[in-house]
Amino acid sequence: MVSKRKIAAALGATAIITLIGAGGAQAQDHTGGERPKGCTDSGSAGNEAARAKYVALVCNGKVYTLTVDERTTPGTPVGGWVNARAPRHVTDVSVASNTQDVAGGPVFITVLTKNGRAWEGSCAATAGQPLGPCTFTQLPRPPH
Repeated sequence: MVSKRKIAAALGATAIITLIGAGGAQAQDHTGGERPKGCTDSGSAGNEAARAKYVALVCNGKVYTLTVDERTTPGTPVGGWVNARAPRHVTDVSVASNTQDVAGGPVFITVLTKNGRAWEGSCAATAGQPLGPCTFTQLPRPPH
């Protein structure tokens, strides 16, 4: 029961983080200090064992990630927004993590592009560090 409450609280915090991080200046490439704008989709996943949450935004067709250290209350962003180096023209994003992986394991980011192609990214996840690097692989063409 406590885990469900933690996840609900984490998802609520994601909305706040999204609002805070979604405004600002033009994004710069992979510095960890990007300020995405023009954001149209978001996704998040948590890892309870590593006490981390991972947030992804689609902003102007690019994917940005943010790692949140959940060992503090409220959670603390780690390193700022980072360009995930996903394919271009992304319209939709989802995030998955093995919630009980003590080592952190990879975080998976699945994206759908404007031309209908699906890609899955595997991103290195190290405790206390921003996600990355991410390696994206094209999935078979989705059914019509």
